Amino acid sequence: MGIASANLATGSFFPHAFSGAGGEVYAIILFALSLALMFDGRSIIKGLAFFVVGLAGATFGLAAGGLVLGVIGAAIGAVLGFLVGGAIGLLLVDVGMGLALGYFGYLATRDLTNVFVLAVGVGIVLFFVGVAISSKLLELVTAVLGGVVLYGVLVFFGVAPPYAGVVSLVLAAGGFYVQLMKRRRGEHWRQM
Repeated sequence: MGIASANLATGSFFPHAFSGAGGEVYAIILFALSLALMFDGRSIIKGLAFFVVGLAGATFGLAAGGLVLGVIGAAIGAVLGFLVGGAIGLLLVDVGMGLALGYFGYLATRDLTNVFVLAVGVGIVLFFVGVAISSKLLELVTAVLGGVVLYGVLVFFGVAPPYAGVVSLVLAAGGFYVQLMKRRRGEHWRQM
């Protein structure tokens, strides 16, 4: 029996189907993603948006192309769908970051307070904050998003929500600081 269980999976953004070994692999991938977002989010967020939305576009293109032209249409549709979906992902990265921040903020607040109305309110506020500041403070948004994802991973592995919140907050603050220093060093060298 693995570390993760169906009990722990119900309180986070992990579906019940991901309990057990599949859930642990999924959690480890999200753990790595959360650290990457916290400590180097500005560098990876646009590539990540292109890839994720591109996969959705490829799935749609595969189905639509296959329906119209068979196997060749499926291949062409998948490639075109990936490229078009990826381009849309780049254009909508601000909205996507707002959605992700709002959704994960809702889940974290729901787990910490068990007050549905408060969790929805926090999710809505974080959505608008994420959209408004994502391009100006990309480091902050990616660090917070990574911290909230890390919170979900820690809860999945059985860490108590208050401890998971503190660990996530500390690592997100550290990741924001690291990203901010990287950007300042980059601006310093460009001015010379």
